[in-house]
Amino acid sequence: MDDYNKEKTIVIGHKNPDTDSICSAICYANLKAALTGKDFQPGRAGQVNEETQFVLNYFGVEAPQLIEHVKTEVRDIEIRKIKGVNRNISLKKAWNTMQEANAVTLPAVTEDNVLEGLITVSDIAQSYMNVYDSSILSKANTQYSNMIETLEGALVVGDENAYFDKGKVLIAAANPDMMEFYINKNDLVILGNRYESQLCAIEMNAACIVVCMDAKVSRTIRKLAQEHNCNIIVTPHDTFTVARMINQSMPISHFMKEENLITFKLTEKTDDIKGIMGQKRYRDFPILDMEGNYIGMISRRNLLNLRKKQVILVDHNEASQTVDGIEHADILEIIDHHRIGTLETLEPVFFRNQPLGCTATIICQM
Repeated sequence: MDDYNKEKTIVIGHKNPDTDSICSAICYANLKAALTGKDFQPGRAGQVNEETQFVLNYFGVEAPQLIEHVKTEVRDIEIRKIKGVNRNISLKKAWNTMQEANAVTLPAVTEDNVLEGLITVSDIAQSYMNVYDSSILSKANTQYSNMIETLEGALVVGDENAYFDKGKVLIAAANPDMMEFYINKNDLVILGNRYESQLCAIEMNAACIVVCMDAKVSRTIRKLAQEHNCNIIVTPHDTFTVARMINQSMPISHFMKEENLITFKLTEKTDDIKGIMGQKRYRDFPILDMEGNYIGMISRRNLLNLRKKQVILVDHNEASQTVDGIEHADILEIIDHHRIGTLETLEPVFFRNQPLGCTATIICQM
Protein backbone atom coordinates (compact mmCIF):
# COMPACT_ATOMS: atom_id res chain seq x y z
CA MET A 1 0.00 0.00 0.00
CA ASP A 2 2.95 2.35 -0.56
CA ASP A 3 1.07 4.45 -3.12
CA TYR A 4 -2.15 4.60 -1.11
CA ASN A 5 -3.78 8.01 -1.12
CA LYS A 6 -5.94 8.72 1.89
CA GLU A 7 -8.34 10.73 -0.29
CA LYS A 8 -9.25 7.60 -2.23
CA THR A 9 -12.09 5.21 -1.45
CA ILE A 10 -11.09 1.55 -1.61
CA VAL A 11 -13.42 -0.81 -3.51
CA ILE A 12 -12.59 -4.36 -2.44
CA GLY A 13 -13.93 -7.91 -2.56
CA HIS A 14 -13.60 -10.80 -0.14
CA LYS A 15 -10.57 -12.80 0.97
CA ASN A 16 -9.45 -15.60 -1.38
CA PRO A 17 -10.99 -13.61 -4.25
CA ASP A 18 -12.50 -15.24 -7.34
CA THR A 19 -12.97 -13.67 -10.76
CA ASP A 20 -16.30 -12.07 -9.80
CA SER A 21 -14.75 -10.42 -6.73
CA ILE A 22 -11.77 -9.01 -8.66
CA CYS A 23 -13.70 -7.86 -11.71
CA SER A 24 -16.47 -6.31 -9.61
CA ALA A 25 -13.94 -4.28 -7.63
CA ILE A 26 -12.30 -2.99 -10.83
CA CYS A 27 -15.57 -2.19 -12.59
CA TYR A 28 -17.33 -0.57 -9.65
CA ALA A 29 -14.31 1.61 -8.83
CA ASN A 30 -14.30 2.85 -12.41
CA LEU A 31 -18.08 3.36 -12.41
CA LYS A 32 -18.00 5.36 -9.17
CA ALA A 33 -15.11 7.48 -10.46
CA ALA A 34 -17.00 8.21 -13.69
CA LEU A 35 -20.21 9.11 -11.84
CA THR A 36 -18.69 11.25 -9.07
CA GLY A 37 -15.36 12.51 -10.43
CA LYS A 38 -13.70 11.38 -7.20
CA ASP A 39 -10.91 8.86 -6.65
CA PHE A 40 -11.81 5.22 -6.16
CA GLN A 41 -9.13 2.53 -5.86
CA PRO A 42 -9.90 -1.12 -6.71
CA GLY A 43 -8.29 -3.49 -4.25
CA ARG A 44 -8.02 -7.18 -3.47
CA ALA A 45 -7.85 -8.92 -0.11
CA GLY A 46 -5.94 -11.97 -1.35
CA GLN A 47 -3.94 -13.49 -4.17
CA VAL A 48 -5.27 -13.60 -7.75
CA ASN A 49 -5.97 -17.17 -8.91
CA GLU A 50 -5.00 -18.55 -12.33
CA GLU A 51 -8.49 -18.24 -13.83
CA THR A 52 -8.78 -14.60 -12.82
CA GLN A 53 -5.29 -13.81 -14.03
CA PHE A 54 -6.17 -15.32 -17.42
CA VAL A 55 -9.21 -13.04 -17.65
CA LEU A 56 -7.16 -9.97 -16.68
CA ASN A 57 -4.46 -10.82 -19.20
CA TYR A 58 -7.05 -11.42 -21.94
CA PHE A 59 -8.56 -7.95 -21.47
CA GLY A 60 -5.23 -6.25 -20.73
CA VAL A 61 -6.23 -5.11 -17.25
CA GLU A 62 -3.89 -4.97 -14.27
CA ALA A 63 -4.81 -6.79 -11.08
CA PRO A 64 -6.00 -4.53 -8.24
CA GLN A 65 -3.52 -3.62 -5.56
CA LEU A 66 -3.23 -6.02 -2.63
CA ILE A 67 -4.78 -4.44 0.47
CA GLU A 68 -3.52 -6.29 3.53
CA HIS A 69 -5.65 -4.28 5.98
CA VAL A 70 -7.72 -1.11 6.24
CA LYS A 71 -6.64 -0.09 9.72
CA THR A 72 -5.77 3.57 10.13
CA GLU A 73 -2.08 4.29 9.72
CA VAL A 74 0.22 7.23 10.32
CA ARG A 75 -0.24 8.36 6.72
CA ASP A 76 -3.98 8.72 7.41
CA ILE A 77 -3.14 11.48 9.89
CA GLU A 78 -2.70 15.07 8.79
CA ILE A 79 1.10 15.37 8.75
CA ARG A 80 2.51 18.87 9.24
CA LYS A 81 5.07 19.54 6.53
CA ILE A 82 7.56 21.35 8.76
CA LYS A 83 10.69 21.75 6.67
CA GLY A 84 13.90 20.34 8.09
CA VAL A 85 16.88 22.63 8.75
CA ASN A 86 20.64 22.31 8.73
CA ARG A 87 22.20 21.33 12.07
CA ASN A 88 24.55 24.36 11.89
CA ILE A 89 21.91 27.09 11.81
CA SER A 90 21.90 29.46 14.76
CA LEU A 91 19.57 29.34 17.73
CA LYS A 92 18.20 32.70 16.64
CA LYS A 93 17.39 31.47 13.14
CA ALA A 94 15.82 28.33 14.56
CA TRP A 95 13.65 30.43 16.87
CA ASN A 96 12.53 32.69 14.02
CA THR A 97 11.76 29.66 11.86
CA MET A 98 9.62 28.18 14.63
CA GLN A 99 7.69 31.42 15.04
CA GLU A 100 7.00 31.66 11.31
CA ALA A 101 5.87 28.02 11.12
CA ASN A 102 3.97 28.20 14.43
CA ALA A 103 5.93 25.14 15.54
CA VAL A 104 7.47 24.10 18.86
CA THR A 105 9.80 21.46 17.40
CA LEU A 106 12.23 21.78 14.52
CA PRO A 107 13.91 18.79 12.82
CA ALA A 108 17.56 18.94 11.76
CA VAL A 109 18.15 16.97 8.57
CA THR A 110 20.91 16.27 6.08
CA GLU A 111 20.81 17.33 2.44
CA ASP A 112 19.24 13.94 1.71
CA ASN A 113 16.49 14.55 4.31
CA VAL A 114 17.91 12.08 6.82
CA LEU A 115 16.84 13.08 10.33
CA GLU A 116 19.78 14.05 12.57
CA GLY A 117 18.10 15.58 15.61
CA LEU A 118 15.32 17.70 17.10
CA ILE A 119 15.44 21.15 18.68
CA THR A 120 12.47 22.44 20.69
CA VAL A 121 11.36 25.80 22.00
CA SER A 122 12.19 24.51 25.47
CA ASP A 123 15.75 23.68 24.38
CA ILE A 124 16.26 27.22 23.08
CA ALA A 125 14.73 28.76 26.21
CA GLN A 126 17.08 26.72 28.39
CA SER A 127 20.07 27.82 26.31
CA TYR A 128 19.19 31.44 27.14
CA MET A 129 18.48 30.88 30.83
CA ASN A 130 21.35 28.58 31.73
CA VAL A 131 24.53 30.26 32.90
CA TYR A 132 27.44 29.21 30.71
CA ASP A 133 31.12 30.02 31.00
CA SER A 134 32.69 32.43 28.52
CA SER A 135 33.99 29.63 26.32
CA ILE A 136 30.56 28.16 25.43
CA LEU A 137 30.64 29.81 21.99
CA SER A 138 33.79 27.94 21.00
CA LYS A 139 32.68 24.71 22.69
CA ALA A 140 29.61 24.83 20.48
CA ASN A 141 31.89 25.17 17.43
CA THR A 142 30.11 28.28 16.18
CA GLN A 143 30.52 29.35 12.56
CA TYR A 144 31.37 32.99 11.91
CA SER A 145 28.53 33.22 9.39
CA ASN A 146 26.12 32.54 12.26
CA MET A 147 27.59 35.43 14.25
CA ILE A 148 27.35 37.76 11.27
CA GLU A 149 23.70 36.84 10.72
CA THR A 150 22.77 37.04 14.40
CA LEU A 151 24.51 40.37 14.96
CA GLU A 152 23.28 41.75 11.62
CA GLY A 153 26.86 42.60 10.87
CA ALA A 154 29.42 42.34 8.10
CA LEU A 155 32.73 40.53 7.84
CA VAL A 156 35.54 43.01 7.17
CA VAL A 157 38.43 40.55 7.44
CA GLY A 158 38.42 36.75 7.50
CA ASP A 159 36.43 33.75 6.32
CA GLU A 160 32.77 33.56 7.25
CA ASN A 161 32.77 29.79 6.72
CA ALA A 162 35.45 29.30 9.38
CA TYR A 163 34.58 28.24 12.93
CA PHE A 164 35.24 29.79 16.30
CA ASP A 165 36.34 26.60 18.05
CA LYS A 166 38.83 27.79 20.66
CA GLY A 167 39.03 30.53 23.24
CA LYS A 168 36.56 32.58 25.25
CA VAL A 169 34.37 35.63 24.64
CA LEU A 170 35.14 38.85 26.47
CA ILE A 171 34.44 42.59 26.33
CA ALA A 172 37.34 45.00 26.03
CA ALA A 173 36.15 47.48 28.63
CA ALA A 174 39.55 48.19 30.18
CA ASN A 175 42.59 50.09 28.98
CA PRO A 176 44.92 48.26 26.56
CA ASP A 177 47.61 47.87 29.23
CA MET A 178 45.14 45.86 31.35
CA MET A 179 43.70 43.96 28.38
CA GLU A 180 47.04 42.25 27.87
CA PHE A 181 46.48 40.30 31.10
CA TYR A 182 43.11 38.76 30.23
CA ILE A 183 43.11 38.40 26.43
CA ASN A 184 44.54 35.05 25.36
CA LYS A 185 45.24 33.52 22.00
CA ASN A 186 42.11 32.50 20.02
CA ASP A 187 39.74 34.65 22.11
CA LEU A 188 36.83 36.64 20.66
CA VAL A 189 36.87 40.26 21.78
CA ILE A 190 33.88 42.61 21.71
CA LEU A 191 34.99 46.25 21.55
CA GLY A 192 34.30 49.71 20.15
CA ASN A 193 36.09 52.16 17.91
CA ARG A 194 39.22 52.58 20.05
CA TYR A 195 42.23 51.97 17.84
CA GLU A 196 44.43 50.96 20.77
CA SER A 197 41.99 48.29 21.95
CA GLN A 198 41.64 46.85 18.47
CA LEU A 199 45.41 46.80 18.03
CA CYS A 200 45.95 45.15 21.41
CA ALA A 201 43.43 42.37 20.72
CA ILE A 202 45.03 41.60 17.36
CA GLU A 203 48.55 41.60 18.77
CA MET A 204 47.41 39.23 21.52
CA ASN A 205 46.38 36.85 18.69
CA ALA A 206 42.65 37.04 19.22
CA ALA A 207 40.73 34.86 16.77
CA CYS A 208 38.12 37.54 16.15
CA ILE A 209 37.21 41.07 17.15
CA VAL A 210 33.62 42.34 16.97
CA VAL A 211 33.53 46.09 16.41
CA CYS A 212 30.29 47.67 17.62
CA MET A 213 28.21 50.69 16.53
CA ASP A 214 29.32 50.34 12.89
CA ALA A 215 32.64 51.92 13.82
CA LYS A 216 35.14 52.33 11.01
CA VAL A 217 38.05 49.93 10.90
CA SER A 218 41.27 51.50 9.64
CA ARG A 219 43.36 50.02 6.85
CA THR A 220 46.19 49.45 9.32
CA ILE A 221 43.98 47.39 11.62
CA ARG A 222 42.64 45.39 8.68
CA LYS A 223 46.16 44.66 7.43
CA LEU A 224 47.35 43.61 10.87
CA ALA A 225 44.28 41.41 11.31
CA GLN A 226 45.03 39.63 8.04
CA GLU A 227 48.64 39.07 9.10
CA HIS A 228 47.53 37.64 12.46
CA ASN A 229 44.64 35.58 10.99
CA CYS A 230 42.16 37.58 13.04
CA ASN A 231 38.58 37.91 11.81
CA ILE A 232 36.88 41.29 12.07
CA ILE A 233 33.09 41.60 12.28
CA VAL A 234 31.44 45.04 12.28
CA THR A 235 27.93 45.29 13.73
CA PRO A 236 25.50 48.22 14.16
CA HIS A 237 24.61 47.12 17.70
CA ASP A 238 26.12 48.45 20.91
CA THR A 239 28.35 46.43 23.20
CA PHE A 240 25.57 45.41 25.59
CA THR A 241 23.34 44.17 22.77
CA VAL A 242 26.19 42.24 21.15
CA ALA A 243 27.12 40.60 24.46
CA ARG A 244 23.48 39.63 24.97
CA MET A 245 22.88 38.34 21.45
CA ILE A 246 26.10 36.60 20.52
CA ASN A 247 25.22 33.33 22.27
CA GLN A 248 22.18 33.15 19.99
CA SER A 249 24.58 32.47 17.13
CA MET A 250 25.50 29.05 18.51
CA PRO A 251 24.45 26.14 16.28
CA ILE A 252 21.42 24.11 17.22
CA SER A 253 23.54 20.96 16.99
CA HIS A 254 25.02 21.78 20.41
CA PHE A 255 21.59 21.71 22.07
CA MET A 256 19.39 19.43 19.98
CA LYS A 257 18.44 15.87 20.91
CA GLU A 258 20.24 13.38 18.67
CA GLU A 259 19.96 10.02 20.41
CA ASN A 260 16.96 7.78 21.07
CA LEU A 261 14.69 9.84 18.83
CA ILE A 262 11.10 8.57 18.69
CA THR A 263 10.02 8.44 15.07
CA PHE A 264 7.16 6.76 13.23
CA LYS A 265 6.94 5.29 9.74
CA LEU A 266 4.05 6.08 7.41
CA THR A 267 2.77 2.51 7.56
CA GLU A 268 2.71 2.20 11.35
CA LYS A 269 -0.78 1.69 12.72
CA THR A 270 -2.25 4.46 14.82
CA ASP A 271 -3.37 1.98 17.49
CA ASP A 272 0.28 1.04 17.98
CA ILE A 273 1.62 4.58 18.27
CA LYS A 274 -1.08 6.03 20.53
CA GLY A 275 0.39 4.34 23.60
CA ILE A 276 3.91 5.49 22.79
CA MET A 277 2.80 9.08 22.23
CA GLY A 278 0.83 9.05 25.46
CA GLN A 279 3.83 7.93 27.52
CA LYS A 280 6.18 10.64 26.24
CA ARG A 281 6.17 14.30 27.11
CA TYR A 282 7.12 15.40 23.60
CA ARG A 283 4.74 17.65 21.71
CA ASP A 284 5.71 16.51 18.21
CA PHE A 285 6.99 13.32 16.63
CA PRO A 286 8.89 13.04 13.32
CA ILE A 287 7.43 10.94 10.50
CA LEU A 288 9.68 9.01 8.12
CA ASP A 289 8.87 7.57 4.72
CA MET A 290 9.53 3.97 3.73
CA GLU A 291 13.18 4.79 2.96
CA GLY A 292 13.66 6.37 6.39
CA ASN A 293 13.70 9.97 5.17
CA TYR A 294 12.03 12.77 7.12
CA ILE A 295 8.74 14.06 5.68
CA GLY A 296 6.92 15.88 8.50
CA MET A 297 5.64 15.97 12.08
CA ILE A 298 2.55 14.85 13.95
CA SER A 299 1.31 15.57 17.46
CA ARG A 300 -1.17 13.94 19.81
CA ARG A 301 -3.68 16.54 18.71
CA ASN A 302 -3.47 15.24 15.13
CA LEU A 303 -4.86 11.91 16.29
CA LEU A 304 -8.12 13.65 17.17
CA ASN A 305 -8.62 14.56 13.51
CA LEU A 306 -7.83 11.08 12.28
CA ARG A 307 -9.71 10.18 9.12
CA LYS A 308 -10.72 6.55 8.79
CA LYS A 309 -10.21 4.78 5.50
CA GLN A 310 -13.33 4.70 3.38
CA VAL A 311 -14.28 1.34 1.91
CA ILE A 312 -16.87 -0.10 -0.49
CA LEU A 313 -17.39 -3.85 -0.23
CA VAL A 314 -18.30 -5.93 -3.28
CA ASP A 315 -19.26 -9.61 -3.62
CA HIS A 316 -19.55 -10.25 0.12
CA ASN A 317 -21.17 -9.01 3.32
CA GLU A 318 -19.85 -11.49 5.88
CA ALA A 319 -17.54 -10.13 8.58
CA SER A 320 -15.32 -13.23 8.37
CA GLN A 321 -14.69 -12.62 4.67
CA THR A 322 -13.75 -8.96 4.80
CA VAL A 323 -10.30 -7.44 4.62
CA ASP A 324 -8.48 -7.22 7.97
CA GLY A 325 -9.19 -4.14 10.06
CA ILE A 326 -12.64 -3.46 8.61
CA GLU A 327 -13.83 -2.47 12.09
CA HIS A 328 -11.49 0.54 11.89
CA ALA A 329 -12.81 1.70 8.50
CA ASP A 330 -15.93 3.51 7.28
CA ILE A 331 -18.02 1.23 5.06
CA LEU A 332 -19.83 3.41 2.52
CA GLU A 333 -21.55 0.81 0.32
CA ILE A 334 -22.08 -2.94 -0.08
CA ILE A 335 -22.85 -4.52 -3.45
CA ASP A 336 -23.47 -8.28 -3.24
CA HIS A 337 -25.45 -11.29 -4.51
CA HIS A 338 -24.96 -13.63 -1.54
CA ARG A 339 -27.13 -14.20 1.49
CA ILE A 340 -27.23 -11.42 4.06
CA GLY A 341 -24.48 -12.10 6.57
CA THR A 342 -23.17 -10.83 9.89
CA LEU A 343 -21.49 -7.61 8.87
CA GLU A 344 -22.47 -4.53 10.89
CA THR A 345 -21.97 -0.86 10.05
CA LEU A 346 -21.88 2.18 12.31
CA GLU A 347 -24.18 4.21 10.07
CA PRO A 348 -26.76 3.47 7.38
CA VAL A 349 -25.09 2.63 4.06
CA PHE A 350 -26.12 2.02 0.46
CA PHE A 351 -26.73 -1.75 0.32
CA ARG A 352 -27.68 -3.41 -2.97
CA ASN A 353 -28.23 -7.16 -2.84
CA GLN A 354 -29.86 -9.15 -5.65
CA PRO A 355 -30.25 -12.92 -6.15
CA LEU A 356 -28.21 -13.03 -9.37
CA GLY A 357 -25.39 -15.27 -10.56
CA CYS A 358 -22.63 -12.74 -9.79
CA THR A 359 -22.03 -9.27 -8.39
CA ALA A 360 -20.65 -8.15 -11.76
CA THR A 361 -24.18 -8.53 -13.22
CA ILE A 362 -25.52 -6.11 -10.60
CA ILE A 363 -22.79 -3.61 -11.41
CA CYS A 364 -23.54 -4.04 -15.13
CA GLN A 365 -27.18 -3.14 -14.41
CA MET A 366 -26.07 -0.12 -12.43
